[in-house]
Amino acid sequence: EVDPSFYQAAKSQHILFSLILSSLLLGTTAAPNIIMACAGVTVGFIINAMAEVDIMRSLVNDSLASLTWGMAAGLVSSFFVALYPLLLKRSMVSMDNWQISINVNLMSLLWFAPLIGYEIHQGKMLDNPVLYDRAFWAFNFATATVGFVLNLASMMQVRVTSPLTHMVVGAFKGAVTTCLGVVMYGNKMNLTSTVGVTILISCSFFYSYLKWHHTQSETSLKEKGEGDKDK
Repeated sequence: EVDPSFYQAAKSQHILFSLILSSLLLGTTAAPNIIMACAGVTVGFIINAMAEVDIMRSLVNDSLASLTWGMAAGLVSSFFVALYPLLLKRSMVSMDNWQISINVNLMSLLWFAPLIGYEIHQGKMLDNPVLYDRAFWAFNFATATVGFVLNLASMMQVRVTSPLTHMVVGAFKGAVTTCLGVVMYGNKMNLTSTVGVTILISCSFFYSYLKWHHTQSETSLKEKGEGDKDK
């Protein structure tokens, strides 16, 4: 059994993995101020994750092996979360969003098919009355539709921005979800969690400003170059 705080803290390293993998797979190197902003987002994510559970209880009750497995699971998760948009970016050179979406869904079907078969034969899934409930299938259809649209939105985001920006936006989305939980459902946030969310959101805005400024500079240089050619 792994304490969620250690898993979440390790899982928050997806932004740093994205920086490393972007350099290795795409040959792109982030500017120092971009790296600083990403580090701030990661620190905020870690602080908020550690505040979600009682870390001192974990240190007292969990064994070193349990904590190690939790960190390892989080790091592996971070690696693959960062790898996915990078592979999408590379695929977009030769395929459009629909082709990629079809490939991703086909691979998902192949991965889930053995599990579905196991549940049918061993888990007696067909004997479950919920399986024949219209409301159940309507809810699943609505959920699948929203998931499909979100998947397309993610691919479009990766196409027009970068995998790193996609990672930062994901972390920012998590912070906004936490704040909405406080406002809409009365979820509790202690001081540590508030500090973590504040750092995360602030550094996300800083990252957005840096990317906007970089885009504006590239546009100005491009327009200047075209003007020089006309002369």
